[in-house]
Amino acid sequence: MTSDDERRFEQVREDYAALEPGQSDTWNPLLRDVELEHRVELLRALVHALRASARPHGELTVVDVGCGNGRSTRMYLELGLKPAQLTGVDLRDGALSLAATLNPAITWREVDDAPWPMASGSVSWVSLCTVFSSIASAADRRHLAAEIARIVSPSGQLFFWDRTHALDFAGGQPLVPADGFDGFEVIWQADAVVQGYGGDEPTHRAWLLQRP
Repeated sequence: MTSDDERRFEQVREDYAALEPGQSDTWNPLLRDVELEHRVELLRALVHALRASARPHGELTVVDVGCGNGRSTRMYLELGLKPAQLTGVDLRDGALSLAATLNPAITWREVDDAPWPMASGSVSWVSLCTVFSSIASAADRRHLAAEIARIVSPSGQLFFWDRTHALDFAGGQPLVPADGFDGFEVIWQADAVVQGYGGDEPTHRAWLLQRP
């Protein structure tokens, strides 16, 4: 592994060690109204994306990238998927430990650099919720996109939910969901306004991308 690889995602690790250390639960919607609004809009977007996918939901194999303590992964259970269909992956062992405590039936994996422990073309649905907005490095975003593209099956789909701009600690630049996913087709998209983030302009975007 090169020295560049050793630094991969180091900014994300350092920021989240401060934002959500160990097994803490910083973004619990019980704690702040804005988190409740965020979860409501995310659920709405996910439901519409799954409807637009035209796939039998019981046949999906889902990998939730950047799952944290698993709240976004467990959302799929509320929509009728089974734990055996779900895998959550993250960089942070503390968050994954909490996720495994809350639902041990789901598969949780700590991932670092590529390749991840999934075969190429083996995943029919990747979920990417509020991940790119936390990554300051364009090179790290491209690296992550390439690994996601590797595991997605032919005709597999990617649900992308994120801020319209990167978070301040990650540079604040505009985010275009399709950036980095060359060859994927956009089959559905929607803007969302999450109350509490300020203003009436869209604060988040949801896209569903499909691999040919």
